[in-house]
Amino acid sequence: MDFTDRLDQLEPNRNMMRSWMLSSGMKLSFVIAMKSHLGLLGIVRSFSDPSLIKGIASTEEEAYRRIRENNPVMLICSDQLAEGDGFSLCRRATQTVANLRVLMLLTRADADTARALKCGAMAVVCEGDFLSPELEVMQSLLAVANNKTYVSSRARLQMQQPESIVESPQSLTQREKDILILMLKGASDREIAEQLLISIHTVKEYGKSIRRKYQVKSRLQLISALLGRKQVSAAAEPSRR
Repeated sequence: MDFTDRLDQLEPNRNMMRSWMLSSGMKLSFVIAMKSHLGLLGIVRSFSDPSLIKGIASTEEEAYRRIRENNPVMLICSDQLAEGDGFSLCRRATQTVANLRVLMLLTRADADTARALKCGAMAVVCEGDFLSPELEVMQSLLAVANNKTYVSSRARLQMQQPESIVESPQSLTQREKDILILMLKGASDREIAEQLLISIHTVKEYGKSIRRKYQVKSRLQLISALLGRKQVSAAAEPSRR
């Protein structure tokens, strides 16, 4: 994505991110791996304390070397790297460093969010989220800092196989599963109703039933629980590298 014509939009968000990181007192150590040198520079400039950054790289092997040497708490990486790719790096890194938290930035429109989660990412955002008024990049950092899963609304739209994440309890009906898959894709209640040709009231009632079965109180908790479960099961898979 080319931000050249939108630098005025990017600057306030970057300043807010820098201010938030300073006030949050977050003392995590980071390795950052991105293909774009400008992207690397933009993220590095958001840090109030440069000593938290234990490595900056644009290739998979260099980033992996930094991770092995420094055992960071968090890896921020893009799906594309100058050499290698972020998915492979994420998988290797999480297998090397125990409890490593990964924030994956999707730069390709066809990048698969489900793949990022399967490789071990705890949070997934898209380039467009840097311009988002909802500040989803900051929300993702806050979630990862608190050891929670986060997928931005843009990233959920890029989930190519959400059905692979829906490991439903036996009591979940097929209609509830259909609605849950659409929720994971980021569809609103109205959009679900239109797509399934049912009323919004019916969608809401199904939503209540689904949340009750998963023992959560909100849609966000439901999605986080599902993504968190997928991440746990993915961590147990053997490496294909």
